Amino acid sequence: MAYDASGEERFTRQEEPREGGTARRGVPVHDRNRSWYWLFAIPFVFTLLPWIYNTNDPELFGIPFFYWYQMAWVPITVVLTILVYMKTKGA
Repeated sequence: MAYDASGEERFTRQEEPREGGTARRGVPVHDRNRSWYWLFAIPFVFTLLPWIYNTNDPELFGIPFFYWYQMAWVPITVVLTILVYMKTKGA
């Protein structure tokens, strides 16, 4: 007859011992490059400075600068978030 583990044993994973404070994939935790997180300040700062984009000109497809400048930061922020994730995930 097959061995039937209890519920607790069945769903727990044995953790591998970590040597010297290394992350799961062998990258030391303290050696990860945290300076990539500063890229998040770029969209934060440039969307909170309204005197930069508080104008109607130049228009883009009839949309005033005030609106398309703010909406342009949406895909820029997505790209920056993906970049920061890829550089800091510890792979």
